[in-house]
Formats: sequence, C-alpha cells, structure tokens
Amino acid sequence: MHRSPIAISRDLTDDQRSAFRELFRQQSDRIWNADTDIDWTVESVIPPHKREAWLRMINVFHGLEFMGLDTIQIMMSKATHKLRDPNLNLYLAAQCQDEARHTYALDKYLTLVNGHGRLSRLEQSLINRFGNLASFGLYRAENWLTSTLFSENFAALFLQKASELPDCDPLAKQIFRNILRDEVRHVNFLHTILPELIGNLSPLGRKYIWQSQLLLIGTVSIGLRRIRQESGDIGLDIEDFKDTLTNNLDVQFHDAGIDEFLHAASYRRIIDRFI
Repeated sequence: MHRSPIAISRDLTDDQRSAFRELFRQQSDRIWNADTDIDWTVESVIPPHKREAWLRMINVFHGLEFMGLDTIQIMMSKATHKLRDPNLNLYLAAQCQDEARHTYALDKYLTLVNGHGRLSRLEQSLINRFGNLASFGLYRAENWLTSTLFSENFAALFLQKASELPDCDPLAKQIFRNILRDEVRHVNFLHTILPELIGNLSPLGRKYIWQSQLLLIGTVSIGLRRIRQESGDIGLDIEDFKDTLTNNLDVQFHDAGIDEFLHAASYRRIIDRFI
C-alpha cells in the first residue's frame, strides 16, 4: 500500500483506504470537460409555455450545486482533519472538482438561455440554510456526510426524471447525463465511509445526527413546497418523485449499513407534511 508521511487514521480500514484511492482513480479516468464534452452548438429548445417553470427549477438545482461546492470546500479540511488519511484527501479533492464542474456547466447553460435570476431571496436563503445545517454544529463531518447521502440521491433522481421528460431541452439533457456519471461515484464513496463513521459514534452522537437530519429535511421540504407548481408545470409528478426518493433512500440506507440509524419513512412523513 502507498505510504505517506501523514499519520494513518485507525478509524478507517485498509479496504476503505483502497476504495478511496480507487474512486479517485475512477474520477481521473472518467472526468468530463464541461466545454468540450457537451455540444454547446445544439439548439436549446424549451417549450414556451414551460419556460419560466423550467428555468426556476434549473435555478434551484444550480443553487443547490453551488451550495454543495461551497460546503465541500468548508468541510474537506474538517473531514480530513478528523480522519487524517491521505487517501480520503485524494477522493474529496476529486469530488470538489466534480462539484465545481457541475456548477460551471449549469451556470453556462443558464447564461446561454438567459435564465438566471429566477430565485427569490427566501428561496436563496433556504438553499444557504441547507448548507449551514449540513456543515455546522457538533459532529460536523458525520453530519455533513450523512446529509450528502440525501442530497446526492435527491439530485440524481431530479436529473433522471428531468432527462426522461419527452420535451426535455436537448442541451440540458447532455449536461444532466454527464452530471449523473459523477453522482454514482459520490454515492459509492458514502457507502464506503458512512458505516464505519456512524458506527464509531456514541448513542448521543447518533441521536444528534438524527435530529439534525430531520431538521434539514424539514428545511428542504419547505423549499420544495415553493416549487411544487413548477414541478407540475414541467411535467414532473411530485407524488411519484416522493415515492421514488423514499424508496431509493430506503435502499441506500440499507446498502450503506445505516438503516438502523436512519429511517426513510420518517423522512417521508416530514416531506408529506410540507408538500
């Protein structure tokens, strides 16, 4: 195994360290270029009657990606300081680059279609609050990574459902498909690190993370309520979205070995209360 002058954390297994290096290698092999791997000469086609709803939805998604980029830059040092493993540093640096590329591609798209500026101050505040809840307080690394499992599943589902719309803008579809390539790798990372990280928490620490997650889901739900109409206007079935998200989270929590700690059914009850 690669040796580093940095002290190796005893909180991580050799298999986890190897997995982090492999995910870093995968990112290097599969990295896409937002300028050359998307054909920006393809005409953007947004049905006129759906234009405002579509642009508001993309503004929300762009805001969430920007928040994710901001949060990972804050939390990289916190997570690596806590676990002190150079292999984790490699992976998180690669994911930070992914988030920057997503933000850049979405910003370029919104600029091209003259679509910026569709969020209110309240909506922008809710997006920022999501990032704050995920990265502040006690157990910051654990809370952030647990929150990321929800946000990655939410983002991947939105991209998948939006891409499947029969009148999805062909230019946007290219961007969505490239971003989805990265989201799968991000979820694999969380499945690798969360079982050990959560498993080392005290019962009090687990309770704190659980309560923090419920507060975060409540904030997300309030934000989703504000775009429920737009979701329907572009053709997304919000009830189907909630069903699929809940089912996906249930599977993800089980696969990550944390289903005794996190419960998708509780997430769904909170989401249903607000939406």
